[in-house]
Amino acid sequence: MPQIINTNSASINAQRNLNQSQSGFQTALERLSSGLRINSAKDDAAGLAISTRFTSQVRGLEVAIRNSGDAVSLAQTAEGALGAMTENLQRIRELALQSANATNSAVDRQALNTEVDQLLQEIERVSTQTNFNGTLLLDGTFSAVTFQIGANEGESVSFGIDGATVDKLGAAASDGISSEPQAAAMLPGDLKINGFAIDGSAASDDTVSRFDQAQSAISKAAAINKSTENTGVEAVVNGTFVDGTAYTPANGNQAVLINGVSVNLVTSTALTGQVNLENVVSAINEKSGQSGVTASFSGNPALGVQLTAADGRNITLSSAGANTSTFGLAASSGAPGTTYSGSFTLVSRDGSNIELDTDTGNIGNAGLSVGTYSGNNSGAVGAAVGATAFAAGDVVINGVPVGPTQPNFDTASQTNPSFSAIAKAKAINDVSEQTGVTAKANPTVQNAGVIAPAANAHTFDINGVSYGVSVTATDTVADVQRAVVSAVNNKAGQTGVRAEAFNDTYRLIADDGRNITIANQSVNAGQLGLPANATTYSTISLESAGQIEVGTLTGNLATSGFTAGTYGSSETGGLVRDVDISTVDGAVRALKSVENALNTINFQRANLGAIQNRFESTITNQRITVENLEVANSRIRDADFAAETARLSREQVLQQAGLSILAQANAQPQQVLQLLQG
Repeated sequence: MPQIINTNSASINAQRNLNQSQSGFQTALERLSSGLRINSAKDDAAGLAISTRFTSQVRGLEVAIRNSGDAVSLAQTAEGALGAMTENLQRIRELALQSANATNSAVDRQALNTEVDQLLQEIERVSTQTNFNGTLLLDGTFSAVTFQIGANEGESVSFGIDGATVDKLGAAASDGISSEPQAAAMLPGDLKINGFAIDGSAASDDTVSRFDQAQSAISKAAAINKSTENTGVEAVVNGTFVDGTAYTPANGNQAVLINGVSVNLVTSTALTGQVNLENVVSAINEKSGQSGVTASFSGNPALGVQLTAADGRNITLSSAGANTSTFGLAASSGAPGTTYSGSFTLVSRDGSNIELDTDTGNIGNAGLSVGTYSGNNSGAVGAAVGATAFAAGDVVINGVPVGPTQPNFDTASQTNPSFSAIAKAKAINDVSEQTGVTAKANPTVQNAGVIAPAANAHTFDINGVSYGVSVTATDTVADVQRAVVSAVNNKAGQTGVRAEAFNDTYRLIADDGRNITIANQSVNAGQLGLPANATTYSTISLESAGQIEVGTLTGNLATSGFTAGTYGSSETGGLVRDVDISTVDGAVRALKSVENALNTINFQRANLGAIQNRFESTITNQRITVENLEVANSRIRDADFAAETARLSREQVLQQAGLSILAQANAQPQQVLQLLQG
């Protein structure tokens, strides 16, 4: 072994080992002082990432637990107020029973009624002033609210509390009367509700439909609601749904106008029908923000693509090509295309019957039928809203003629707004005060046809909004379905139409009942399962707590989709606000009204109790989850003090030994100097 002094390898080795022991010593000190095994990413990068996610989840759950606790407090506040209202209603019932007794004089009953008036005022005060953190709970505005009860997006619970004001309590429960989609404007006299003529649907009342606004469910509901004070009936617009057509396999590449929005649709025979229709849905949904129309596919290419406008606006389809089955869409023609309308539901304010009639005989323009309907009738009546507007006298509800539908009744539908369920529902609602019946445009649904995947770039319009869907040779039916649904939903805000998967195809839905118009489809757009260029109309639902009598003055009742007749019974107690026990008959009616009100409140209290139990169960589950997550996180991140103290002791000994050896190694070159001594 050579004797050298320039390089002391023993010293270098001792220094390296000493540095290692120093690093280990410092790591042990850090872990013991912090209590954590992982203090930085260098300690355990993967473990740090996992631990961070655990920490985020734990902290999120802790907030969710507090949120759930707040929700329980809110429900308890509302339930307590309803309990106080129950006591007041029980007292009113006692007074009504006393007033109904023949031993009381008129003066006695008036004195009893004075107390009832005060109790009603207190019920109204409680219902309109009960709040939680400034949010009113019982006035009817607290509906479909969302509570974040989880640590992640989408982990929420929604519920609402029905209004418990005196102008809502007392009437028997009602699901209302639904109209059928009718591609026709409602004219004055087409519809009479409770003997009051409803004005025609006006396009100006539908601000969302692109075409034929006067025939939309929005404008018809608006026409009905203008007379609510006369009819006592309100119309509520439903969505617009356009069913698709069976998908025909082909290579398609076509632009289709949906509510005036151009959508490019592409299908390919190399893809399955499911994939092609999914692509159609995706393309339509991409522009749903523009068209207000969304597309959906059930998964069955034979059913095509369904179009929906959630707000009931018309859905207008327009396509330059005729082969809309390539896209599974409903039939449509060239510009301006075919318009589909939504429907509406009529609801009686006070629970009385809804009588539908017509002055013109064209009640079908409203999508209703002549007859008297019970406010408790949950069945739908009439036929689809026709492709014509209401004329004056076409529909008479409870003896009140419904006015004509006007294009301005439906501002959502792109095509034939006066034909839409929106317009006809508005025409009915314009006289709901006279008829006691309200109309609601139901969602417009257009089922798509069979998807035939083929490599093409497809274009089409939904409610005037253009879409484009490209299909490759390898796309399946499911791929096309996803693509079309996504495309439509992306522009739902523009068209009012959304899409959803439906079997092997999809469907377009206009939730507000607007017409769904498919237009300007490219030659091969049918490969996406899109219906042919056409407009789909929604249905109308009539709602009333009492009977609904439907008739016509013009003989055109069919334009409303309803059939003449009287529906349901009139055995309701009326609203609590109208309770008057100053007469024997009034006292007897008050008993029924109070009974209905108590049933309503009991149902609401049961719902509030159920939601409290659910939230409390959620809190218990979340606390268990937090406990388990913290234990799991501890195993990953916390330091083992037994192991770390042992490591600290070892590194301390190595430090001492390393220093001693380094001193000896540094002294070793001095031995070479002995060779220089003579």
